[in-house]
Amino acid sequence: MPDSGSRAQPATTKPPGWPDEVALGALPPGETLIVHARHLGTRIDTRGLAADTVLRELAAAAGLTFAFRYGVAVTFCTTVNRIPALDKALLAHVREPAEHQEIETATVLITDGGKERVDDDGVIHLADDEEPRLLLVATVLAHSVMLSRDEMLVSDVFNSSVPLVADLQVNGKARLSIPECMRMVGGVLAARHRVMGTAQAGERPDLLWDHPDLDRLYTRLEAEYELGERAEVLERKFGALGDFTEVLLDIAQDKRAVRLEVAIIALIAVELLLSISKAIGG
Repeated sequence: MPDSGSRAQPATTKPPGWPDEVALGALPPGETLIVHARHLGTRIDTRGLAADTVLRELAAAAGLTFAFRYGVAVTFCTTVNRIPALDKALLAHVREPAEHQEIETATVLITDGGKERVDDDGVIHLADDEEPRLLLVATVLAHSVMLSRDEMLVSDVFNSSVPLVADLQVNGKARLSIPECMRMVGGVLAARHRVMGTAQAGERPDLLWDHPDLDRLYTRLEAEYELGERAEVLERKFGALGDFTEVLLDIAQDKRAVRLEVAIIALIAVELLLSISKAIGG
């Protein structure tokens, strides 16, 4: 394996804007490693990571870490014991920290010149420990973590719709108030905005354009973590949520129309009463 000084060079910055990812620390010695991915928040400000001395020291103690702009950190290590301290330092650079961390962990076995594959038990075999190959593994796990986060968001929105669906099924009408309808619409839109504004997990990494030799490895990893299938399921669910949003807006509009009709009827009734009163008084 190459010496540690040749590893973990910072990822290339792509101006303008933040680097897509930054590498911190160095790959620890050994053929068998743990790769630990976790979702820290909405964004990681990757611009300031290299200048954070404390962060760099903690990263060096933990292993090799790739910090992704879309809020995920992935560490190659021999033990996860040092990761909590590293994450605490990383959180200083995180926007909108996650209330619940989605985590993905795998075992990586590096055999120089060996056949690259993913075993039935999920062990990832790599032919070398060069950074592009490690970055590809980190990217796939980062996308898997983001998909898990997105799946949880969508599940929460679907769960919030259950009472309304049951109400429509049993009573034939929705007893939600207009503000409640609009809050549910806001929840759907917020979930979609959060998902669409982060990593596009179903897309091929840009890394493959510069390293086409890694295409076969990516195909194996993508199949192992079902990135394409999960992304398609999410899109279908968002399509269903779009229909649900239209139903909510229709319900709110109908309720407003009913209120308007009641107001008009009330005005007519008042005018009739006034007319009758005048007629009687006259």
